[in-house]
Amino acid sequence: MRILIVLLSLLISSGLLAQEEHYIQDGENIIHLTTYGAGEPILIINGGPGMSSEGFRPLAEKLGKNNLAIIYDQRGTGESKMENIDASTMTMDKMLEDIETIREFLKIDNWVILGHSFGGMLASHYAANYPEYTKGLILSSSGGIDLELFSTLNITARLSDENRDSLNYWNRKIAR
Repeated sequence: MRILIVLLSLLISSGLLAQEEHYIQDGENIIHLTTYGAGEPILIINGGPGMSSEGFRPLAEKLGKNNLAIIYDQRGTGESKMENIDASTMTMDKMLEDIETIREFLKIDNWVILGHSFGGMLASHYAANYPEYTKGLILSSSGGIDLELFSTLNITARLSDENRDSLNYWNRKIAR
């Protein structure tokens, strides 16, 4: 009887979060996304670029208690696959097309976009290009709408040799 109660409790509680994984075939590319919960949709765009959405699962689970929280692996990262990765396939506009593909796939009229770091830049770019689908915008430690700032910004110039070495170590670790 206890086992039955525990199993029933697990089924009920897992249904509240209703985690679902999806793979969207878009031409030669595959977009991987995971949804949590139900209700008002919130798209969470992680930082990077080049990082998977894995680190945002706990946030999506928490937001999924009251909303439909959506995370996805940006093109060519995590479980999202691309045939060709080069300057012509890795653009802000192509990334916007991926977000639109997700919105259309999930049949969402409008949503809140939450972007962290580079994801905030992408979220701002999306909101500027698709205001009719953007209900709200939440930016977390993010930059501007484009990458122009990085052409003149030398982040490592003021680091000590030890700090630069540490940064390089962690960048290599993240890349692996």
